[in-house]
Amino acid sequence: MDVKALVWLGVPVDDVAAAVGFFSGALALDPVFEEADTVELSAANGDKIQLFGPGHRYFDLCREHGVAMLPLFEVADVDQARAALAGGGVELLGAVESDAAWRWFLARGPDGNLYSFGARH
Repeated sequence: MDVKALVWLGVPVDDVAAAVGFFSGALALDPVFEEADTVELSAANGDKIQLFGPGHRYFDLCREHGVAMLPLFEVADVDQARAALAGGGVELLGAVESDAAWRWFLARGPDGNLYSFGARH
């Protein structure tokens, strides 16, 4: 598997407005999009932090699995990465997902934490 970088971090938060205040105020990250129950902010280098509030499916997923943060590792090839992890006995959660910019999937590490692996279109 070719891991290029750690490029995104999902964080479930109970109070989205307070968390946005911290990340945009104290850390000077720029909000790049906002939807119901989620806001994504960007660092100067393009790395992203996405905040998930109550009601968002990733908030629920993180809380269900006891996850405080969900990192996304950028990989060269999602299908190859998924096959490599599955072949190594790693637990995969759900199918490959996609949006306009990315394809990704979730896996549980041996530490019990969830990790996401994705590639840009």
